[in-house]
Amino acid sequence: MTGIRFQSTPENEIPVSVPVDTVLARTDALVLWLTDVHVYSCGVEFTIQARRPESTVLLDMFGFGKPSSPKSSGPFLFGVEYADGSVFTNLPGARMTDGLHGGAGRGGPITGDKTYFLQPLPPPKRWSMITAWPYFGVPESRTDLDSAVFADAAERVETLWPEPAHALVEAPDGRQQQPPLELPPGGWFEWAHRRGVE
Repeated sequence: MTGIRFQSTPENEIPVSVPVDTVLARTDALVLWLTDVHVYSCGVEFTIQARRPESTVLLDMFGFGKPSSPKSSGPFLFGVEYADGSVFTNLPGARMTDGLHGGAGRGGPITGDKTYFLQPLPPPKRWSMITAWPYFGVPESRTDLDSAVFADAAERVETLWPEPAHALVEAPDGRQQQPPLELPPGGWFEWAHRRGVE
């Protein structure tokens, strides 16, 4: 097992805000965008917002196999791909090692948001965010981001004091069994899910 920072940002750092507000996906039924980006020495915290003009169901922004309410939509699909081939997703059964960790979130009928912490920092070159929401007919969409912007911000992070020992935990090497998930056939999420369970 590996020692990692488990689902949390460093408590001993003042992060650097990065003005990367960008639309990730847009249809007549739904808009998704990236906002509130904060860079730490070891990763990036950010929020994805969702809006619909009207809806009769709650927006399920949670992912990671979290059971949905009967009043909720199908889950929002989100993933990250680095230039070195590393892939992290909010799909069920993902290994809880370095990667994508879910934070606070909410989902009403027309407004939803989800905060993530992504570690490690993106390596050099560009990296991508991939989104889809099959329930609402939102196809897979890829948005490329410049790693240099995040690396520069990480250099300006202020460390307040040494990191406490409790910040690192042992990462489990197991996977949970989850019910079948609706993924866009032949797309990135199907590939990422297959890669994660092999």
